[in-house]
Amino acid sequence: MKGVLAFEWTKLWSLRSTPWSLVATMALTVLGSAVVGGSATASAENGISTFDAAPDAVAEAVLLAQLTLVALAALAITGEYSSGSISSTLHSVPIRGRMLAGKALVLGAVIGGAGLLLSAVGTATAAPLMGELGAFTAGEAVAAALGTAGYVAALAMIALGLGTVLRGAAGTITSLVLLLIPMPQLMKLSDMEWLDRAADLLPSVAGSVLMTGDADPYGPPAASAVLLVWSLAALVGGYGALRSRDA
Repeated sequence: MKGVLAFEWTKLWSLRSTPWSLVATMALTVLGSAVVGGSATASAENGISTFDAAPDAVAEAVLLAQLTLVALAALAITGEYSSGSISSTLHSVPIRGRMLAGKALVLGAVIGGAGLLLSAVGTATAAPLMGELGAFTAGEAVAAALGTAGYVAALAMIALGLGTVLRGAAGTITSLVLLLIPMPQLMKLSDMEWLDRAADLLPSVAGSVLMTGDADPYGPPAASAVLLVWSLAALVGGYGALRSRDA
């Protein structure tokens, strides 16, 4: 397994898209944190309170910047299918479950680590712009950073599993964009109560709860469980596709 991890780590960082995706995510998070932090201050001046602390503003920014991380995770597997290098990968690591596990661990570590950095830099950007609204404790900052890391790592697992099933970057990224952004909003607009409750179980809703520590519609422990189920379901589906189909 040590060799598999080294193999996947080398492949991931040999792609020019990897550092560029991380830089783009950082830039979007900083920009989003600045915009959301500034708008929170303006709203407060008009008697409207939108955020309780800087980490909450960062969570909104991450929900906008998350798509670059999703694309990075999806391309880690779909790029191999489009280039044909998946054959070389499976020749080097013939046990397919081990290959998928190695890729998942490397992606989870890289993207989860990026989540920690995004939360820290975003908080440092938003807090000065929010004034008194940006006040936060060290515990809140740590909880937000861990929540952000957990959420984006879960997104990486979902993207990896779905990409293994679909084997195409366009289909994988489009499906994830629909799942993360318009679907929760459309389901919330429905008059059907069961559809509204089902929307609460989508990854982006659980991620928002995990990053902000909000208790609505459930707390962080339940949000972690929701994201874990999504991650495992995607990876199990990807493993099934690997076992049942030729490379």
